[in-house]
Amino acid sequence: MGLRMNIERIDKTHFNGTRALVVIHVVLVLLLPFIFTQMGGCQGEDDIKPLALGPEISPKELDTVISEPLGKTDPLSIQLGQFFVYSDTQEIAGGAAKNIIADTAQTVVDRQESSTEVLLTIIQHQQTYQNGEVRKVSTEIPVRIEKAPVTEASSLMIGPVEEIKKSGFEFRPEVMALLNDRSPLALKTGIRTLTANSDSVQATSGDRITYHNLKRTVAMEAPPLLVQKQAGCAGIPNCQIEVYRVSFDMVFWENGKADRVRWDLAMSPTAPYLAAVLDKCVTGLASVGSGQSKILVKQCKPVVNFRYQAP
Repeated sequence: MGLRMNIERIDKTHFNGTRALVVIHVVLVLLLPFIFTQMGGCQGEDDIKPLALGPEISPKELDTVISEPLGKTDPLSIQLGQFFVYSDTQEIAGGAAKNIIADTAQTVVDRQESSTEVLLTIIQHQQTYQNGEVRKVSTEIPVRIEKAPVTEASSLMIGPVEEIKKSGFEFRPEVMALLNDRSPLALKTGIRTLTANSDSVQATSGDRITYHNLKRTVAMEAPPLLVQKQAGCAGIPNCQIEVYRVSFDMVFWENGKADRVRWDLAMSPTAPYLAAVLDKCVTGLASVGSGQSKILVKQCKPVVNFRYQAP
């Protein structure tokens, strides 16, 4: 049984975050000439791809590693008052420019439960930063979760399906879809879908997706700093949560050419469901403007604060 969500935009209100925002906004239009001068023009794939990609790992192995922490998350655990705050950050040309392009907070303001389903109302407040201007938007998100077993194909979309394109840089569509979806289930499902599509295409054209350099660690770590500052560390024992860190290369092969992106993920089954994907970073060549030129970009979505339920 799937999870369903409808989105309705409401009037703009001010962002009522719990975080004191310190924003370093870089006017990218002014920086681009400098960046390209330092780089000597368009940056080629060989500048970020090692000569040897390393041994290829099977999609099944990658799926197992990602499914371990995400399989322990449960959308039915979402409680009234649960909230989290995350940022959209961007690093350009290996650190030549860094900025925050958006801050987003989501709070569960209503929860109704029956024998068959849970109905949630989530309020999202988002601030985006563009050309020195701050844009504030509030959105009401109704979410319906059926109590029947959640299938692996199900996806709980936590937030409007709208991509943040304020910076002028964009990865290929498949990568943007994985990056922008906040759902823990969608991360796992999205990679499986890409693999399945690649297998079907490979039979006719040779195009495919391969995975390399898989690394995984599991450790008890402190939660985000703003969580640590909450009374009693938001009720977290010893102020430590279990964190799985996974990194790998995803290589898109088309007509014999490789387009490599690097994924760095931090996931916690002991964080609130809304914040289970603590950080999600992708590094690779992103299109500039019309897409004729590309530049090395690292884009991340770190969680900076969360709470399990209303105090």
